[in-house]
Amino acid sequence: MTRATGRQRAPCASTPHRKHRSRSASAEPFHATSTLTLTATLFNLADERGALPDTVTARTSGGGCHVYFRHAGMVSRAGSIAPGIDTRGDGGYVIAPPSLHRTGERYAWVKGLAPSEVQLAEAPEWLRKAAQPKRSHPVPVLPANTVNAWQPPDHDGLTETQVRNRLRETSDPKHAATVERMLAGEELFPKGHHDDNLWAFISYLRFKCPEASDATLLRLLGPSVDAMACDDHDARKAAGVLQRVNAEYAASLAASEQLAAALGSAGGPRASSAAGPLSSGEHPEAGNWMAAPGYAIHDGVTLGIFKFTDKGNLSPIAAAPINITEAGEDEHGTCYVTVRWLHGDRERSETMPRAKVSGSDILELAGRGAPLTSSNSKRVQDFLQAQEQHSHASLPRVRIFTHGGWARDLRSFVVGRQVIGELGRVIMPGEAAFLDALTPAGSVDEHLRLMLAVRDKGPIAEMAWAAGFAAPLLRLLDMRSMCLSVWGPSGAGKSAVQATTTSVWGRPSGLKISGDVSSAALQGELARHRDLPTWVDDTQLTREHMTSLIAYLVGTETSGARATQTGELRTRKTWRSLAFISGEKPLLQVGGAAGAKNRTLEVCAQPLGDVALASLTHQGLEKHHGHAGPLFILKLMARYTNTDRLEELREQHRQIASKMGTETTEQARYAALLVLADVLARTLVCGEEELRARAAALDAGQAFCVAVKKESRETQTTADAAYDFIMGFVAANWSGFSQPVAFKRPGMVLEEKDATGRSIVAIFHTTMQEIARDGRFDTRQVLTELVMKGLALKEEGHLTRKVSVEGKRVRAYCVVLDDVRIEAGSTPGPARDARRGGGNS
Repeated sequence: MTRATGRQRAPCASTPHRKHRSRSASAEPFHATSTLTLTATLFNLADERGALPDTVTARTSGGGCHVYFRHAGMVSRAGSIAPGIDTRGDGGYVIAPPSLHRTGERYAWVKGLAPSEVQLAEAPEWLRKAAQPKRSHPVPVLPANTVNAWQPPDHDGLTETQVRNRLRETSDPKHAATVERMLAGEELFPKGHHDDNLWAFISYLRFKCPEASDATLLRLLGPSVDAMACDDHDARKAAGVLQRVNAEYAASLAASEQLAAALGSAGGPRASSAAGPLSSGEHPEAGNWMAAPGYAIHDGVTLGIFKFTDKGNLSPIAAAPINITEAGEDEHGTCYVTVRWLHGDRERSETMPRAKVSGSDILELAGRGAPLTSSNSKRVQDFLQAQEQHSHASLPRVRIFTHGGWARDLRSFVVGRQVIGELGRVIMPGEAAFLDALTPAGSVDEHLRLMLAVRDKGPIAEMAWAAGFAAPLLRLLDMRSMCLSVWGPSGAGKSAVQATTTSVWGRPSGLKISGDVSSAALQGELARHRDLPTWVDDTQLTREHMTSLIAYLVGTETSGARATQTGELRTRKTWRSLAFISGEKPLLQVGGAAGAKNRTLEVCAQPLGDVALASLTHQGLEKHHGHAGPLFILKLMARYTNTDRLEELREQHRQIASKMGTETTEQARYAALLVLADVLARTLVCGEEELRARAAALDAGQAFCVAVKKESRETQTTADAAYDFIMGFVAANWSGFSQPVAFKRPGMVLEEKDATGRSIVAIFHTTMQEIARDGRFDTRQVLTELVMKGLALKEEGHLTRKVSVEGKRVRAYCVVLDDVRIEAGSTPGPARDARRGGGNS
């Protein structure tokens, strides 16, 4: 058959994935047909073997004919019927009316036998036998009257969000662009290209989402079809095309299943649906590997991925089987799949975003032994897409968790790789060490014994122990993140009680964060400790500016905005955590913001006061840990979240808060959180009687509040205390300020006066930083308030100005001098001296 430029091709293939159609073929589902080149010889054969039924027939430009039959397994073969009589089946095509031949003659439908006048007939049996492909393994001819078991669903098996996500997952840029135009309600195709492309695109929709109902697909298509404004391709036309595509999809599934069954019974290549269970000593092809229409997993010799060619042979794609075995979504609607493959004699698997399987990122699996190379990756992706679609209804659905802590519906809680509550899978790339640290180890009883030994050492230690159980309660009580700060001299057992707190969930050394941490790193740690306690140790190592920022960062509960190299915003991290902070210096500062102080409970204490007990606690908790937290969550769910009794829990918290004596109401709520956690841990984990547990927890909580209140008063939010401290420093170092020949000048007295005639002292920038560190106040906060009080000067909107010192310009803070105090030679009070020296209060 001669091909000519400008002619339209009518494809004839067994697969409904064909994308190109002739205009004549748009009236009937001719893509699943077989075509014969008719000559006079055929009439003689019909007289001998059986008459030809009336069916769609076209006249060629050379005087011959093309007779169309329903597809029944024929292939494209020259002279398959008789010399001069060819078949066109799988993979073949013919020139269809009204194409123009180079002689000027047009192909035309025979009168009375056009697609609009006669139905496609089944090919006679003698024709089907003559046109069968030659195969290495005999395959029986599929019966012509095969009943298709698949029917389009009446109700959707997917949500509309899932349908949209599924349709966007394609490696074909043309389909991807068309999907976006459809979802936006824009015109699908340009004028003159509606017929060919509409059929191909509707085929894509059905094969991509077999679980979607016709109504849903037509509703998504409707606005775009209307936008095309084509009388020949309106909504009614789209519905008709979808019906034909449904029939083609059903036929494809039925043919594939019968082919797999035939191959399995003949001992040849077979799909996984025909494979039996794997028993000891059997070859892996007896396992549960899945194939897809047009593919096989075994060629009779070896296991792998093979594709059927047009001639019925098997072409190798991958040297080992690879499948998609699970599907799921996370809380943001991102699709995930589990890919399983055979590496040697071992099976391996990885769960990853569905988009990575469709893109070049799939090659990352090659590093783990997947049968992927740069040359076969595209063909393997095509197979995986076909296999997933073919077996989508039977694939297990799993819930994907990409972060720890509570799920949005509070029905599940993730600790490391463990999901408490609803079954699911944890996907946290790059967090292997962190997830390992959250794995339970050692003895449950020994872990409990070590924790109780610390808890019973006093109220500070007991509240520190309760903090380990309080972190997951923050979300249940609608409270923001908080800080628990215990500071004091080293060797007082601060780290030991922190280790006890974090051992509730995992190995302490694997969860500990050094105080020498940057702002971005702290935000990252808080995000992965979501709904868990965050242990920050040794804040004396923290940079000066970070010490004042820690409480702010914890309370913001969201990371700063960051951009990629292309300018796109990175996903912002969020958290809800209890940060347990310790060090030899206090966290709060004089003059600090009230918001940060309200979310912080700080005490100066020696929680254990026993070096030997602290050492034994550290050693024991490294071996026995991670048991109490999951048990606590499990019983918390059974009592409150799964029974919709959260309001009862919140009422208990309100009652306890009314009994807490702190400086502010907000601090009372956080203290009550620790007490409530103490009560719940005693009853749910330790099995204590509730009334007794509540009384013991309240006693410890009230004693703890006394220590918090004392510390809070030392750091009350007033600039007057900071001004007093600054003047004390100036008085103590007056010679350095007043003598121009001092070895190291901390500042200088200026000649100018303020509006009331008081002297001005310029305190150099480095000196003020030292004063702020020792006085525990925020320089900017305090100086701003002092300017408002008239006790400091501001120049052109800046808190500092440049002053001349021995010919150099030095930046300094200008503060009004307390002349009376300087003349009297005053010094800081004894309480302040003691605190600067690190003593206990």
